Amino acid sequence: MKLKDKTLSANTGLDAIKRAPIVEYDTGLKCIRIQDISQGKNYDEWGFTETNEKDRKKFLLKKNDLLIARTGATVGVSQFIKEDTEAVYNNGTIRLRLEKSLNPRFVYYIFQTKGFLQYIDNISCVATQPNLRIEGLLRFTIPDYSIEKQNAIVKTLSTFDDLIENNNKRIKLLKQMAENLYKEWFVRFRFPGYEDVEFEEKKPRSWQVGTEDKKHFAPTIFRYDEFGTIGSFVRGKNITAAQMIEENIPVISAGLQPSGYHNEANVFGENLTISASGANAGYLQYNLNDIWAADCSYYQDNATIWFVYNTLKYLQPVISNLQCGAAQPHVYPKNINSLCILIPTEELIHKYNDFVKPYYDEIKVLNQHNQLLTQQRDMLLPRLMSGKLEV
Repeated sequence: MKLKDKTLSANTGLDAIKRAPIVEYDTGLKCIRIQDISQGKNYDEWGFTETNEKDRKKFLLKKNDLLIARTGATVGVSQFIKEDTEAVYNNGTIRLRLEKSLNPRFVYYIFQTKGFLQYIDNISCVATQPNLRIEGLLRFTIPDYSIEKQNAIVKTLSTFDDLIENNNKRIKLLKQMAENLYKEWFVRFRFPGYEDVEFEEKKPRSWQVGTEDKKHFAPTIFRYDEFGTIGSFVRGKNITAAQMIEENIPVISAGLQPSGYHNEANVFGENLTISASGANAGYLQYNLNDIWAADCSYYQDNATIWFVYNTLKYLQPVISNLQCGAAQPHVYPKNINSLCILIPTEELIHKYNDFVKPYYDEIKVLNQHNQLLTQQRDMLLPRLMSGKLEV
């Protein structure tokens, strides 16, 4: 059975520049983009947009909608919309609405199979980048199962996804707890013993901070100094795709996701990385396991890592503004290490680091659980879809 035989509608979304641009303020309406799907972003992480009422009604996402990326390196990645949302979708995606004889989540799971992704890869037109046409997508053959069998397959597979989603919610909460504590101690200056500390007006070197009617005050025991006085980011070592021997070590480069996987690491244990070049130069992330640091800078120091991470996360806009270079943006280790920041006492840094370390230890365990759940689900997926495993 062809997908087109059970499809009520299939259309691309709103022009990302003219009809649904991302804006920096709350409009009450969001827009999902390809990167939101490929990076697994939650609704609250999608960008806000503005559009006219006619377009809002036509392109508003409803429960059971299916979205498929139709262009770029992640062509074919998909998302199932679980409930009505105040969000539209842009023209980098295709929305499908299906007949009632098809469980849309069943079709979503079909879209996760190697067979579907290989099909999309084969039919996507390649000029400067892959491009998926709607008519090609709708020619894909899907199993002609009864709605009862579809529902049974969905029930089995969604059990894994629901557990993963719950773990992700816990991970998000733990990250937020670490961030909130950082702001409480080092932004609002309500750290342990702050009642007995004097405050004074402070101005970092070359910064224009404070005015006559609004001055910047900080604890006298804190100091403004270069980040490099705490520790240093070090340049990674580039590796080409041809040099990678695929195993399970992520290669961290300029993108938001690993550029590939290798059989050995050059950075061991917990670390921070900042992308070195390209559109995402300056992007900060933490890694809880061994990596190969390529087109990035990395930081390692177990005694300070979580203080450094949350400091730089708070200063992410500043780091992004460190980009230099005409043809291609870069953020070099020297740019980060010379960044002037407000530095608390060593005792407070270590106390904060020790306090939040259990949060990140738990995140590591939850990530491992998610990895196992994903592997188990992905092992079942082709067997259920092919009928080799009955439900």
